[in-house]
Amino acid sequence: MTSVSGLLDLVLPPESVVRTRLANGLRVLMRRDTSAPVVAIVTFVKAGYFDETDDVVGISHVLEHMYFKGTPTRGLGEIARETKASGGYLNAATIYDHTHYYAVMPSTGFAAGLAIQADAYANSLIDAGELSRELEVIIEEAKRKADSPSALCTETLFALLYDQHRIRRWRIGHEAGLRALTRDLVAQFYQNFYRPSNTVLAIVGDIEPAQVLKLVKRHYGDIPDARVERSFGPAEQEHRDPAMRYSELAGDIQQSEVVFGWRTPAITHDDTPALDLLSAVLAAGRASRLYRAVRERRLASVVTAYNYTPEELGVFVVHATTRPERARSAVRAAWDEVRRARDGEITDVEVARARRVLEAQWLRRFETMEGQASHLASWELLGDWRLGGAYVDKLLGTEAVRLTDVAQRWLAPESAGFVTYRPSSTPPFTDGPVGLHEMLAGEPTDPLTPLTRPKRPSPLPGSRAWSLEREEAQVSVFRTLAGIPVLVQRRAGAIAHVGWFVRGGAVDEAATEAGLTMLMARTALKGTERRGAQRIAEDAEFLGAVLSADANSDGFQWTISVPVHRLEDAVELLSDVVQRPSFPADALESERAVALANLASLRDDMYRWPLRLAVQAAWAGHPYGRPVLGTEASLAGITGDALGHWHETRALEAPGVLICVGDVDPAIAAGLAARYFGALRTVERALVAPPAWPGAMVGRTDARDKAQSALAMLFPCAARNDDARFAAALIGGVTSGLGGRFFEE
Repeated sequence: MTSVSGLLDLVLPPESVVRTRLANGLRVLMRRDTSAPVVAIVTFVKAGYFDETDDVVGISHVLEHMYFKGTPTRGLGEIARETKASGGYLNAATIYDHTHYYAVMPSTGFAAGLAIQADAYANSLIDAGELSRELEVIIEEAKRKADSPSALCTETLFALLYDQHRIRRWRIGHEAGLRALTRDLVAQFYQNFYRPSNTVLAIVGDIEPAQVLKLVKRHYGDIPDARVERSFGPAEQEHRDPAMRYSELAGDIQQSEVVFGWRTPAITHDDTPALDLLSAVLAAGRASRLYRAVRERRLASVVTAYNYTPEELGVFVVHATTRPERARSAVRAAWDEVRRARDGEITDVEVARARRVLEAQWLRRFETMEGQASHLASWELLGDWRLGGAYVDKLLGTEAVRLTDVAQRWLAPESAGFVTYRPSSTPPFTDGPVGLHEMLAGEPTDPLTPLTRPKRPSPLPGSRAWSLEREEAQVSVFRTLAGIPVLVQRRAGAIAHVGWFVRGGAVDEAATEAGLTMLMARTALKGTERRGAQRIAEDAEFLGAVLSADANSDGFQWTISVPVHRLEDAVELLSDVVQRPSFPADALESERAVALANLASLRDDMYRWPLRLAVQAAWAGHPYGRPVLGTEASLAGITGDALGHWHETRALEAPGVLICVGDVDPAIAAGLAARYFGALRTVERALVAPPAWPGAMVGRTDARDKAQSALAMLFPCAARNDDARFAAALIGGVTSGLGGRFFEE
C-alpha cells in the first residue's frame, strides 16, 4: 500500500506551513502555493450550535449571516461588494462545533481582501434593523430545510439517537425562537466567542508569508482578547436499556427516505479512523458493499454511509432514497451488509480498495487554495494542524480485523435508531420497533461476489502519433492521426483529470426517446467488451479514480480523475468505457430504475423542480425544453440496441474533444490519448436551431404541501456564440451572490 501520509507530504510539506501565534492569542497558518495566482483567506471560530443555550438555538448561524452586514467604516453590503470588486468571492458556514468564513481572490487583491476580512471579524455592527430583516431570510432558510427530505430525516435521526446532548436539536432553529433573538443577544454571543484566542486564521496561495504576517499583525494584532465563557449542554448518558428506536414521518414527497444509524465517538477517539474506513468499505464507490447490494439490485436510487464526527461525539449513518414499494427490501439489504461487517466478512481486498478511494479523496481536498486553508484551520482548531496527518496515517493503516472490532462495539443492532419518511399516500413502513425488528430478522440477502485485486489488462494495439497544432493560453492543442483534438493544460497538483467531451446528444433526441443520451452515458459505465460492471468499479477504485458520466441539453461526457502517477491506467480504463461499452441488459434495467427514481426525486427538490417547469414553459416543443433525464414513457421504451446505435452514431463519431489537465508533460498526455482512443472519429454536425421565445408571459404552477413557495423566472438571453453573453454573465455576477443586488434587496 502506498503511504498516503507520504503523498500528503508532497502536496502539503510540513516545512511549507508557517505557524505562529500573535500576542493576543490568534493562531495564524500561512502557506505559499504559486500554482495559481489566487489566495484563500479562511477564518475558523470555535463557536457553533453546541455552544448555544436552549433559549438562543440558531444564534451562531444568525451571527454568521450578520458577519458581513457592515462595520463602522464599511456600510451595508460594502464588504461583499468590495470583495467582488477585487475579483473575489466570500461565504461562510455554521456547524455544530465551529463557524468558518472564507474569501478567495486574485493575489493582486489579497491586501485589500485581508483588510476586509479583519474588519468584518473585529467590527461587525449587528444593526438591529438589519438583524430584523435578516431574520426573515433565516426563517425562510429554516423552512426550506424542513422541505428537504434528506435534511429532515438526518436531523430526526440525531434527535432519536441522543437523549440529552445538543446535537438532538433542530440546529438552524425554529421560527418562534429565531424571532425572539434580539440585537443584544446576538452581540453578546459575538463579543464572547469571536476572540483571537478562540480563532484560527489560515492563508494559502500566491503569497510571501513574511509579508503576509506583517499585514496580519497590522490588521489583527490590536484586537483585544478575553476569556471565552462556555455553557456546556447536558452530557449524554449511556443507553440504560438499549433498544432499537424508531420514528416514521409522512409528507408530500414522491420517494421514500430511510435512515438508520448509531452513536459513535468523537473525531479524536482511537476508533474514529476505523469507523471512517468502515463507512468507505460500505459506501464509497461503485465497488462498495452498499452500492452493489442496494443500488445495483435496483432497491434504491441512492445509498450512502458515513461517520459524522463533530468534536465531542459522532453518528454513523446509512441513508437510502428509494421507491416506496422497495423501501423494505432496501433496508433489509443495507442492514444485512452492516451485519456482515460485524460478523467479520470484510476482506483485506475490500479494505485495500477503500484505502485507495480515501487516499484520492484526501488528495483532492488539496487541489484548491481554499481546500488547503480549510484543512489547516480545521485541524488547528482541534489543537494542531498536524493532527490531520496523524489521523490520515491511522485511517489508512487500519486492517480488516479492526473494522470488525469497531463494528461489533459501536454498531450493535439493539443500539440502532431508524427513521423512515414516506409519501402520505403510501401505507406505514412498519408498526413500530417490534415490527421493524421482525422485518430485519428475516432471511439474509444474497451474498455479494467477492472483490478481487484487478490485474492490468493486456495492452491494445494503438498509435501514439499526434501533431502539435498550437499553444494558446497555457493550453497545448494536439490532433491525433484520426483528427481528434486533444487539449492539455499542465497544472501542478496530485490529481489529473481526463475526459471525452461531445457536443450534441440530448438536442438530437426525438421527444419519444428523451433521456437516451443520459441513459447511454451512464450504462456505459456498467460493462464493456473487456470488463463487467464490477471489474470497471474495482479497476477505477483501486486506482483511486473517480469515473463518471453526465449529459446536459447540448453535450455529454465521460471523465476520470486520478492521482497523477496512475494516469496511464486511468486513460486505458476511460478509453474502454468510452469506446467499447456492451450495454448489458441487467445494467440497462438497473440504470433505467435509477433514472425513474431520479425523476421522482426531482419533483421533491424545491430548487430544481420549479426551474424544470420554467424551462418546459419557455422552450415548449424544442429539445431544450425536454428533460435530459427523460420521462417515464420515453425511458420505458429505450432498448439496449437503441443505446448501442446511439453510442456508435453520437459518441464514437462525434464533434468531440479529449481534455487532460494535470501535472503531466503535454506530449506524454497527447501520446496516451492517441494510443488509447484510436476508435474515435471526428465529424461535424449542424448546431440545433435556436428555440423561439414565447411572445407573451407564460407561467406554470404546481401546488405542494410544503413550508415554502419556490419561484423560478427565465428571460431570453444571448447564445453561446454571441459576444453579448459576456455582458449577460456580468449582469449575473452583479445581481447574484453575496454583494449582489438580489441578495441585498
